[in-house]
Amino acid sequence: MTMKSSEVAQLKSDFHRDGYVIVRDLISPEVLTELREGVQSAVQRLRPKDSMYKNHGLPQLHGNVAKGLERLDEYFKDFINDGTHVLLLEELLGEKQTPATVGYFSKELVEDEIHPHFDGDNGCTIWFALDPTDSDNGCVHFLKGSHLQFTRNVQSFSPLKSRDLFDDPNAVAAILNPGDVSIHDARTIHWSGKNTSGRPRRAVNCFYQKRSTSKSKKSVAMKDSRG
Repeated sequence: MTMKSSEVAQLKSDFHRDGYVIVRDLISPEVLTELREGVQSAVQRLRPKDSMYKNHGLPQLHGNVAKGLERLDEYFKDFINDGTHVLLLEELLGEKQTPATVGYFSKELVEDEIHPHFDGDNGCTIWFALDPTDSDNGCVHFLKGSHLQFTRNVQSFSPLKSRDLFDDPNAVAAILNPGDVSIHDARTIHWSGKNTSGRPRRAVNCFYQKRSTSKSKKSVAMKDSRG
């Protein structure tokens, strides 16, 4: 998709204020199909008991979570390094990001909630929805503005359960359709409830860290996600 400079500027403002943004239809149907097929192939390779990837380290599969897909498949390596979203992340964080890892998460059954947590003290995470996600199938919730109070929150939120924050006035549900993405600051507190819908909630997520040098002044001239 193509984004106007005014749209990018508004996303950047919202991101710094709230600690997250949601971007609609960032991923084309073609790329969405590639992601779905790619994660299906990756999980099949990681799942067998005699898989060569059973040793510690990445890539790995733990239950419904796969990590290190960029080490398993060149497609995911290219995606985290050169996907259309990379330029948008540079603009939102004000500098070029260092790719960390590609993950896959599937919440297909009634499973335990994911308690409030953060992803680190720098960088960001982008979440690519492969299925419609809402409160019924356990979508991610963000605590708006929590990244701005990171040091204090590290001490205060750790004992909390997800149900303790659902009614917080700053809690926001990331309701997404396939092709939509959410992007959050690594310091933003987030969590999810149980999937009570009987519908799957699958997603690919890419983790990035800020670089301390070579701040990018490159403009975000967004190209079509078909790449």
